[in-house]
Amino acid sequence: MIYILWIFSLLSLYYWLEYRKKQRINELLQLIENMNKKNYTIPMKQDDFSLLEDGLYKLFIALVEAREQTVDNAQRQIEYLEDIAHQIKTPITSMQFSLETIEVQEASKSELLILKRQLLRLNTLSDILLKLSSLDAKEDLMKKERINLAELVEYASETVDFRRNVHFEVSDSLETLFIEGDFYWLAEAVTNILKNAYNRPLCNHIKIDSRRNPLFTSLTIQDNGGGIARENLKKIFRRFYKTPDSNGFGIGLAMAKSIVEKNKGEINVSNVENGAKFEIKFYNVT
Repeated sequence: MIYILWIFSLLSLYYWLEYRKKQRINELLQLIENMNKKNYTIPMKQDDFSLLEDGLYKLFIALVEAREQTVDNAQRQIEYLEDIAHQIKTPITSMQFSLETIEVQEASKSELLILKRQLLRLNTLSDILLKLSSLDAKEDLMKKERINLAELVEYASETVDFRRNVHFEVSDSLETLFIEGDFYWLAEAVTNILKNAYNRPLCNHIKIDSRRNPLFTSLTIQDNGGGIARENLKKIFRRFYKTPDSNGFGIGLAMAKSIVEKNKGEINVSNVENGAKFEIKFYNVT
């Protein structure tokens, strides 16, 4: 008799556990359904399914955050395009006035030069738009190649149109130091920093140096253009931010920062005697 009771007890326990398991599975399915309806309340139960329940909750929240980030990125893209479109209107308006003048009277050389400058400005803006779109689309497509700092700086400086005499002081240390990243995108970042220095009217000397320690390899670009106002130091890497006396578009340094970060580096700026100093750090690959 006792054996029959023992067997009956085991069977009862088995069926109760099966019933409880099915019930908890249904509760988990209901939890997923609720979270899909933006109801993120999680039941406070402690059993063998609690870890699974907690894991599902964390995974779903991560997916929700990723979805929201995608929406935010799409919104930023729209804002970028709107900002560029707004800036394009300025040279277009100027060109329209110039063309109206040309139509009314014989075109003068100065008016044609103004028109040419505005066309070049439009062309530059279109190039920037293409680069921004390409950069945002290639976050995970950056090449990982061995880059010599001397070759990188030489290539970048060759793409800058220096119309006045600027003395370059390049340290010999660049010849022996290497980093890992996408050569052409990083050259674009260095080019933008060099342009920023050159665009300062007082700048006639640019010093480029590098160093390596157990943690990172750095590239520094220092100018003597008078430095950056303290209140602008934290704003200078924002897209479309520029000071009132700037002739640029407020995009170059923001793009440089984005490129460096996508190549697993970081960039900082500080004021030094008579100028500004940009430091790019690339953490050493072991």
